[in-house]
Amino acid sequence: MPDTYTNFRELQLHEQEDRDYRIKTSRNWHSVIIVAPHGGNIEPYTSQIAKWIAGEDIAWYSFEGIKDVDIRRLHITSHNFDEPSLLQGLQQAQTVMTIHGLKNSIEEFLMIGGLDSTLRNELRVALQDHGFIVKESEQRYRGERATNICNRGCTGKGVQLEISFALRKRIFEDAECRVQFIDTIRSLIKYH
Repeated sequence: MPDTYTNFRELQLHEQEDRDYRIKTSRNWHSVIIVAPHGGNIEPYTSQIAKWIAGEDIAWYSFEGIKDVDIRRLHITSHNFDEPSLLQGLQQAQTVMTIHGLKNSIEEFLMIGGLDSTLRNELRVALQDHGFIVKESEQRYRGERATNICNRGCTGKGVQLEISFALRKRIFEDAECRVQFIDTIRSLIKYH
């Protein structure tokens, strides 16, 4: 299904902040930023997962859909996502990770994309070692465009996690799973 809006400016002309969407960020930008560009009701649980990964010491950003109807209208594909405050924060970011949601509500898995092949591969190995299923990214989830929001930090390369709905829900509801998932990612980001 194609996006209703091709960029943030178009969305702003038709949707109202604090009625249809909201933007939440950590207090300060940082050299590492975790982004949920389709948070709130657009791709449920992605905002919370981004905040958990960021914790108290890493920057985070979330564009959240808060309206009840036509929520899909608020989805701007990652290579067109250009909300100005996020672009400003990305100017300082050495490491950018975006959290996305896949619709699959039965299988618990994720796909890892983005141009940072080192971090991508390290995440794959670490998450698989902790029992998470990491599938090969389908073409549309590879995050290989330079304009993809995960690749717009200082280095021009980042990582995007595409997480199935079933796994997002489990991370949200199962504290043990959540700690395992979040700690695995945080330890790699801090080392990276």
